[in-house]
Amino acid sequence: MTEEQQILYRRVHDVFRKTLETIQDLIIIALSLIVFYVSIKVLLGIIFEISHAFEFKRVVSEILYIMILVETYRMLIVYLKEHRVAVSFMAEIALVAVLREVILTGALEIPPLTLAMATFFILALVVVIKLTVKEERADIEEKGFIHTELRDIFKRRSKRRRSREFSNSHKE
Repeated sequence: MTEEQQILYRRVHDVFRKTLETIQDLIIIALSLIVFYVSIKVLLGIIFEISHAFEFKRVVSEILYIMILVETYRMLIVYLKEHRVAVSFMAEIALVAVLREVILTGALEIPPLTLAMATFFILALVVVIKLTVKEERADIEEKGFIHTELRDIFKRRSKRRRSREFSNSHKE
């Protein structure tokens, strides 16, 4: 392949990649709008349910469902910003979904083996969340940049930790 052909090939490849990324972003935006619409619809349903005679279990179910939708929405926003799937958000969504089912079904009504498996799954999700937070922190330190939101979160956490250590040292 000549040098001109290689340059042309790279240009075609770049244009194709950018086109696919744009289409992918449009799909994510459409999904975000759908999630937002469903959230508003469920919220209005909760308001309607509360204003009339309501079932507590149903209202709690809908509130937890909105929390799942909010986490899904956050995950889509992160994907638009960083073009990567945030595993920690997916784990949080799964965690809320499992807890929602356990709460709604009632722990006493779930067969013991199923409850044990749900417990194991919840513990595994907690471990995944903890590990991904450590990984995100390592990415921040390694790259030296990240969205200002995440950087500010980690700065606030370390300031709180230092102030706690400072106050603990002065108590002694």
